Amino acid sequence: MLNSARRSRTTRRVAIAALALGIAAGTTLVVGTGAQAASKGGIYAPNGMVGVPEQIQVQVSGLNGQTITLGLSSGANATTINAVVGANGWATATWTPTAAGAWTINALGSALSAGTTTITVAPVPTYTVLMAQQAVQQYVSNTLQGAVVAPIGNIAPTGQVYLATAGGNGITTQPISGNYGTSTATVGLPWTPGTGGAQALVATFQPSNGNFTSSTSPISQPFVTTANTTVALRWPANLYAGTATVLQAVLGAGIPNGSVAFSMDGTGISGSIPTVNGVATYQWTPPTTGIHTIAVTYTGNPVPGQAGQASGANSQTVNIQGSLPADNIVVDPPSQPVWQIASPIVMTAGQSVTLAATTTSNTTVLFSEQGPCVINGSVLTALSAGQCQVTAFTAGNAQLKPGSETYTISVNAAPKKKK
Repeated sequence: MLNSARRSRTTRRVAIAALALGIAAGTTLVVGTGAQAASKGGIYAPNGMVGVPEQIQVQVSGLNGQTITLGLSSGANATTINAVVGANGWATATWTPTAAGAWTINALGSALSAGTTTITVAPVPTYTVLMAQQAVQQYVSNTLQGAVVAPIGNIAPTGQVYLATAGGNGITTQPISGNYGTSTATVGLPWTPGTGGAQALVATFQPSNGNFTSSTSPISQPFVTTANTTVALRWPANLYAGTATVLQAVLGAGIPNGSVAFSMDGTGISGSIPTVNGVATYQWTPPTTGIHTIAVTYTGNPVPGQAGQASGANSQTVNIQGSLPADNIVVDPPSQPVWQIASPIVMTAGQSVTLAATTTSNTTVLFSEQGPCVINGSVLTALSAGQCQVTAFTAGNAQLKPGSETYTISVNAAPKKKK
């Protein structure tokens, strides 16, 4: 089915964005129409999320081997997609929602008899990371790095980032201007500090539309000094063992480009990396937890007319936290006891259940199914006797990895009608 669900004949694959810059409870979306009876044909699509590929299933009779068209619309957003009807009378179409809100899906042309359905698409959750170099120069413009991560899907957030002191004094607001991969947006945040010493700063993402949620970074505390630091380290406020992150080396004002190398506890973790516009970036996965020392060494490029080359080094003690736990999901349909992955769940063919769930991260839960069942909106319907598997999954957040749970459902045949 939609991003989250697929029919019994297909395999579900959810694209989850890599958390390139590491670092950060809720109810599932339960709005949607009920599934139509399988014998009458219909369109089946679970509620979804912006940027996450969806599978839409259509049952239609008399069109085996033919291409059918579906129309999808939500306000000013409209598109069409095609699918080929198989020998079993089912067609599967893949679609990636581009906007949050209610979407109407219509069968068009020869497939008109399959009807229509309405689903709800949720905005993408985000988390924001502020990377501030350990030392910044007083009364000089320094550029900090902001990143906004969408932990699921394949669309990078759009909007602006507001930089402020932890006490709420605004510094700057800048539009997102770059991307790191497919689901991380980046922005440079200029700051000319007038006060010396450690300064607590936060960055807040303000989305440009309803397709993304807002988010605020953990506090970063750069040290403001009158000295021009040759090379400084820049890293996320939170580091987790086993989770990919980014280290950066930032050259001081007027320091020529060159190359840098990173190390941890005296052992090299990178080769030589050239600086570009005064910054070198290295993607790194912390191998272990605990207190460690990250260091960087810098060698400048030769400057015509000057003897020798600029050089410098810096280091920082960091606390690498344990591996991120997975987000916890509790599936609690209103008409049934809380589902347990190791306990029997029984339905009867023709029976429908409204799916609902909560998570530790407070992010939207998406559902998928395999077997003789369909999900439409938030409603699971058993079509025939057999075994269905329903998977609930969540994007997680900055402190929780994406989580999923799969439940096995026994579907009993409907009682035979007495003549």
